[in-house]
Amino acid sequence: MILNPFLYSAPDTMQEAISLLSVNGSELFTGDQAHVGNAKRGTIKPTSIISLRKVPGLKSITQNGSKLEIGSAVTFGSLLSNSAVDSVSVLTDALKAIKDPHLRNHSNIGGAFYLNAPAHAPVLAAFLALNALVNVTGPEGNRQILMDDYFKNKATAELTKGEILQSITLDIDSEAQGSFHFIDYLKSGKVVSGVAVVLNQQQNQLSDIRIAVSGCVEIPTRLTTLEEALKGKEINKENVDEALKVLDLDGLIISGMFISNPSYLLHLTKVLIRRAVLKS
Repeated sequence: MILNPFLYSAPDTMQEAISLLSVNGSELFTGDQAHVGNAKRGTIKPTSIISLRKVPGLKSITQNGSKLEIGSAVTFGSLLSNSAVDSVSVLTDALKAIKDPHLRNHSNIGGAFYLNAPAHAPVLAAFLALNALVNVTGPEGNRQILMDDYFKNKATAELTKGEILQSITLDIDSEAQGSFHFIDYLKSGKVVSGVAVVLNQQQNQLSDIRIAVSGCVEIPTRLTTLEEALKGKEINKENVDEALKVLDLDGLIISGMFISNPSYLLHLTKVLIRRAVLKS
């Protein structure tokens, strides 16, 4: 049962969708599983919902050289089965962390970026570690948002009225190594803490590293202070443990629905970071 009646539109073109979405009270329907549940429960109460299911091109995954563009309607399952994604190990690891086949087959990229639900957290952390670009279009034309800015201070980006997320662009670095490590609650697939790491090394020294955490934080968060503490260091347990001292509860707001002790949750997150860096 849907608790809040609304008008439904499924335009054939992106421009028509932008026009409809510009009307007050309108909301984009991503088709993501989390969005379906919110509409049924009345968590969201739009007067009009606009679906993009007829708009062409949003379900495509295209590779042009080192650039990989992923349409907003691409499901997690479709992304995981695409051969172009095989070389992006941090993303494939994160997708595999989503154990529920229903969520994997019905949640999509656009839904993850619009809704930032707990089920989306692993994939969003991977995109953050990969320095992804968010491609949006709206009444004023096209623009790109750095992933670092998309989730900077709030659960969703500051998209202007009528703007629509079209795709995500990744720059595939063949020399980079990456992985996603997580701890789930009682093997339920519900992530307590997840860590996405992408790094480059030269002669066993870290020339670059990006670390993003999820699950234990409200929004996917990059650990820039820790990154700086690790850059230029030889990869070994002693150096990683020393760098991890910069992480504390004053600088990182830790919370979780399954583990209420922030200190213990921070400890688990540090264990995951150590595991991810040393795996390289």
